[in-house]
Amino acid sequence: MKSLLGILSSLLLISACCNSPSNLDKLLFVMDYFNCVDLYKSDHYYNVDSILEQIDLSEYQHEDNIVRAHYRLPNSFLDSICTDEQLIELVYNKSHSASVRVTAFSTLASRGYKGLEKMVLDNYKDTTTLTVGDYDYFYTEYAGSMFLMYADDARKRGYISVQDSLMNDSLALFTPDIPLYDFLREKLEKMPPIDDTHYSRIRELYINHPCEELLMALARYHKTNDLELIADELENFNLKEPHIESALSAIAVWPHPFFKNKLVKLRDAIIAGKLGSNIREVDRFVNAVMAYDYSWAHQFLDTSLALERKAPKKKYQALIVDELHSNARKTYMDLIKKYPSKQCNCLYHDEE
Repeated sequence: MKSLLGILSSLLLISACCNSPSNLDKLLFVMDYFNCVDLYKSDHYYNVDSILEQIDLSEYQHEDNIVRAHYRLPNSFLDSICTDEQLIELVYNKSHSASVRVTAFSTLASRGYKGLEKMVLDNYKDTTTLTVGDYDYFYTEYAGSMFLMYADDARKRGYISVQDSLMNDSLALFTPDIPLYDFLREKLEKMPPIDDTHYSRIRELYINHPCEELLMALARYHKTNDLELIADELENFNLKEPHIESALSAIAVWPHPFFKNKLVKLRDAIIAGKLGSNIREVDRFVNAVMAYDYSWAHQFLDTSLALERKAPKKKYQALIVDELHSNARKTYMDLIKKYPSKQCNCLYHDEE
């Protein structure tokens, strides 16, 4: 018995001396190394321990081995390894990357942890950046925006109250010392009018940070002093900012008669080749026109396609017909047949 105890004691001492990293240590190291949160959610089962045991941290010490060492680890790995207490500690542990803290929070949110709202209030100002992966698309995001996004998901599952969620939206909108988060941009895209205080803040943000979502939110207030602002953006050909696209999206939610002449001028500029053949511009152009009453919109598009047919380059006919088909295949089918496009025959052949 004493021999057995001695062997066990020796093994424990050897393990302590070797100080080999645990699977959690390995996971945190890899997450810190790449600082990436993967939005892709797989239904596959992973043998987490088996995968992590194969990771050799020494590979990360050599630049030539970075690709070989890049394990794209699902966020669920942290969920498989950590207790609630460990996750809570990781949320607040600034020695780890933003990806670790955000993933720990999202894991707690998926478990319905009761203290989510306090964590949001403690972290929504965090402007540390991380990489976000969504299938094969990667972009840079702020940690605070990710905290707000996962909290909003938790609200949809009933883990955060609607009242707390609305407060979080207001914090993102009115806090002056944080960037214009992607979370807020997505909210603004469909945000209904609230009050003059919100209107003033949205207008202030748009003047300083012009973007499509802010102008759409502004347009929903139907303030006459914004008519010229939106109309002027249709003639702003600044390639660094999508002013024209923003204005067209704003008109789609506020089809005021004031914009009709501006749409005619824009249409003529497009056909004359003064703008590049941008699919986003055509998409928003068609949506803006179709927001008006049917008789005017139909005539406008009929004239536009007739002019485009006579244009030397004919860059837009296929795009316009494609948009008509995808947005209103029945009400505008006569135009689709009147101005057929070889590129789009496959889209409307079955409707003939």
